[in-house]
This record gives sequence, C-alpha cells and structure tokens, in this order.
Amino acid sequence: MSKVLSLKETKALLKSTSQAKREAVEQELAAIGASELTDVISWDDTGKVMVIESNRLPDKTKRSIKKLKIIPSQYGNQIEIEMHDKLAALRLLAKHYGMLNVDTSQNKPSVLGINIQGPEATYEIKEKNKEEDS
Repeated sequence: MSKVLSLKETKALLKSTSQAKREAVEQELAAIGASELTDVISWDDTGKVMVIESNRLPDKTKRSIKKLKIIPSQYGNQIEIEMHDKLAALRLLAKHYGMLNVDTSQNKPSVLGINIQGPEATYEIKEKNKEEDS
C-alpha cells in the first residue's frame, strides 16, 4: 500500500506546480472518495463475511484501505477493516476544484438600524372642584 499523506502534505502537493504530482494526489483522493466497503468484503445469504483476496482487489481499492485486521477466535475469524476517511478526501477535492468556496459575506451578521418611536400621548389634568367634593 502507498504511504498515507498528512493533510498538510496533501494541501502542499495540490498547490504544487508539478502537474504530475497534482494529478497523483487527485487520483489518490478520488480513489479514497470513491471507495466502498463492498469493494473489500462480501457476504453470503447466511451472513458469513469474507474478505476479497488481495490479488483480486484493484489498486485504487487497496489504496483506500487504512487497516485490515483478522483476529482468529473460537467462533471464527473476527474481521476489522478501516478505510481512509472518505468525507475528508471528498472535501479536499471539492475545495481544490472550488466547489466549497463560500461567499464570506453570507457569514457576516446583518446590521440593521432600527429606530422605534412610540405613539405620542397627551395628558389632560383636571383639578377637582371644591364644590363637587362637598
């Protein structure tokens, strides 16, 4: 299997001026992004899971496997397969192709000037007549 590149290395290679390096990184990311678990394993009607033989796996599928572990147990083999992060690979490709360029003005809060003016009220004060009190 080929060496896994760090995020920093991948970004640097995508920005590289070497077209061959850029294409190689794009192909690696595309292989990871297109990977499916069913490219590596299969199962029958009874639910028995089988790992597909490595000589039958395409190279792009082999590159998408991060870890494969088979642990013998009293109940049969336990299989652990870890694939490279598909979403991260797709996100890097989308960003590289400009599909994730977000308009920064959309993320800024809107500032509105709102002046609230209440209704005008007039009050009339009446004095009590002394005659009304008596």
